[in-house]
Amino acid sequence: MKNFKLLGIILASMLVNATAVAEVKLGYVPTEEHPVGQGVKFFVEQVKKKTNGRIDIAMYSGGMLGNEPQMQSSLQGGFLELMVGPTSNFVGSIKEFGIYDLPFFYANFKQVDAVMDGDIGQKLFDKLDSVKTVGLAYWDNGFRHMTNAKRKIEKVEDIKGLKIRVIPNPLFIGTFEALGANPVPMPYPELYNALESKAVDAQETPVGLILASKFYEVQKYLTLTGHIYTPFMLLASKKWFSSLSPEDKKLVMEAAHESATYQRKLSRDAADQIAHVVLKEHGMEVTELAPEEHARMQELVKPVVQKYSKIIGNDLVDQARADMAKAE
Repeated sequence: MKNFKLLGIILASMLVNATAVAEVKLGYVPTEEHPVGQGVKFFVEQVKKKTNGRIDIAMYSGGMLGNEPQMQSSLQGGFLELMVGPTSNFVGSIKEFGIYDLPFFYANFKQVDAVMDGDIGQKLFDKLDSVKTVGLAYWDNGFRHMTNAKRKIEKVEDIKGLKIRVIPNPLFIGTFEALGANPVPMPYPELYNALESKAVDAQETPVGLILASKFYEVQKYLTLTGHIYTPFMLLASKKWFSSLSPEDKKLVMEAAHESATYQRKLSRDAADQIAHVVLKEHGMEVTELAPEEHARMQELVKPVVQKYSKIIGNDLVDQARADMAKAE
C-alpha cells in the first residue's frame, strides 16, 4: 500500500511539473493598452477558442520576458514559444528584412500591405526557418515620426545638429546623418531617461509608442515625417510550432491571419487619433511637413537607399516597387 501511495505522489508530481513546463508564453514590449497588446489579446482568445482550449497562451507585456533581442534569442533557442517584435531586429541575420527600413520608400499603407502580404512578405517568412523561427503574421507598427525638445521642424534645415536616438542599425544611422542630424544608437529601454536628462534632443518612433512611453513629458515638438515604416511580426519558435499537430498548426495560423486584420486596423485608426488629437491634448506641437519638404528629405536620403538596396538585393527592391505600383 505504501508503494502505491508513493507511486501516486510521484505521478502527481510529474503531472504538476509537466503542466508547468507546458505553459505557452507570448512576450512583447509595449503595454497591454497599446495596439500590440490588444492584438495579442485577440490572437490568444482566437487560438483558445479555435483549439477548444488545447492551446492556452499566457501573455507577458511590457518587456517582462526581456527586451526584443533577448526574447528573440529565447525564441530561437526554443525557451520562449511566441513573441511580437519589429522586423528591424532581424536585419543582422536576414539582410532582406531591410526592405522595410528603407527611408521614404513607402508612401502609404496600401503600398506597405502590398509588400507585406505579397510574395516578398512570404519569402522573408520562409527565410526565418534559418534562425529557427516561424513567421505567423505581419502586424502594424506604423510610420515612424520625429519628436524633439528644441524646436519645431518645418524644413530639412531644422533637423541639422539635433542629437537623435536611433535604433542601433547602420541604415537608421546613415539616414539621419544624410538629413543633417547627429544620430545616437541606443537600446529602446534607455530612451526615456536619455531624453529626460537631455543626453539626446530627439527620437523617432511611431506615434503609438510616443504616447505609450509618455515621451510628451520630455518632448515638445512632433513632426509627422513618416520617414520609415517598420512592421511588427507575430513569431513562434520553430521548436514549439513543430510540436503542434497539423490541425493545431492550421488553427494557429488562422488565428494569426485574423489577428493581423484586427491589429492593423486598430493600430492605424488609433495612430490618426493619437497624432492629431491625443498628443496635442498632452501639450505637444504637431507639424505636418509640406510636400516640397518631404520631397527634399527624400532626395537627401537617396544615396542611403541606393547603398542599402545593393545590400538587400536590387532585385528584391525592384520587386517591391512593382508590387507597390500595382497597389495604387
